[in-house]
Amino acid sequence: MEFNWGDSIWELMLTKRPSDTHFSQSSTPGGKSSLVRNDDNTLNTHAVLFDGDKAVLGILAAGVVVTAAAAKAAPHVKSGLISLKSMLRRQAEETTDAETPVPLTVVAEVESEQHGPPRLRAV
Repeated sequence: MEFNWGDSIWELMLTKRPSDTHFSQSSTPGGKSSLVRNDDNTLNTHAVLFDGDKAVLGILAAGVVVTAAAAKAAPHVKSGLISLKSMLRRQAEETTDAETPVPLTVVAEVESEQHGPPRLRAV
């Protein structure tokens, strides 16, 4: 991507430089130079410049693909979340029901006054 503006040509570039380095300050305010310096500000090398158009197209294409995939998956994700919420609610209700105290009825047993073996009755 290149265009003329005034007496300058502007071009979008992708740069490559070694880790732990930084670009030199340009004499133009806010600009950087392609010279690469170490942390102690000594000159290390020059940055390698690549055509930025392909990088921009690649990023845009990836964005379109991700957006389309998200739009297609959204209804399925929403349905899955609704099912999960429903299942968790049912489990919570079952747990609450199981934890609800059941009133107990105590029946006192009266000891029989008869001692000895039980008698058989004829019917």
